[in-house]
Amino acid sequence: MAYAAIKYGILHPNQAGALPKRSAVDIVVSLIYDIEKALAAGKVATLVTEDVMGAFDAILRNRMILRLRQQGWPDFLIRWIASFLLDRLASVRFQDTTTPSARLRCGLPQGSPISPILYVLITAAIYFLSGAAQRYGYADDTAMLFIGDSLEDTARQASEAIAAMESWGRGEAIHFDPKKTEVMHFSRRRADHSQSPIIHHGDKEIRAPTSMRWLGIWLDKKLTFNQHIVLDGRRRPVGL
Repeated sequence: MAYAAIKYGILHPNQAGALPKRSAVDIVVSLIYDIEKALAAGKVATLVTEDVMGAFDAILRNRMILRLRQQGWPDFLIRWIASFLLDRLASVRFQDTTTPSARLRCGLPQGSPISPILYVLITAAIYFLSGAAQRYGYADDTAMLFIGDSLEDTARQASEAIAAMESWGRGEAIHFDPKKTEVMHFSRRRADHSQSPIIHHGDKEIRAPTSMRWLGIWLDKKLTFNQHIVLDGRRRPVGL
């Protein structure tokens, strides 16, 4: 399914996680290339990263089946997945005590090799939404890049796109955690060094820090990677 999803264009090129020949590094490299291209053209950029609430545990069975039908998967495969997600039970074991089994109303089974693939399929529509210059994602980590002539412009774009994605998500039973939303502005203009326009995610106001870590890479406003070199170097043992 992962191979077919890539081959037939069901998944966006910038979406990864449980997919062959696509890694977190590939996604970050694509992001950095797009930012560098914008800065080289004299533009500025704003990155917004979000986290899907609940991830595997929040996926609704009927919504999953509907998404697979919309994507054009064959009926025999959809029926198998529908059966796979039906009548699931769970119990909790702690030391010598095991609770009675309880029926699960939603969620993808943790540990199954098909679950990560189903997850990227049900969230695939996120990466085809309008409102951002580009979108990127790895599993339940998603990001939007906005490019413009000023940070005020990209901040406005970002706030509008977040609101639009929240509205879309409510209709799809996919929700984003405002507490985990982060922002990073990129500019090499001297006048922008002290500028940090606020982004809104619902009632939360988010201001960009001096650097931000996403998918293991520290990004700073000028895209110098100085923070990444310093912090990554501290974690690595010194070779003799």
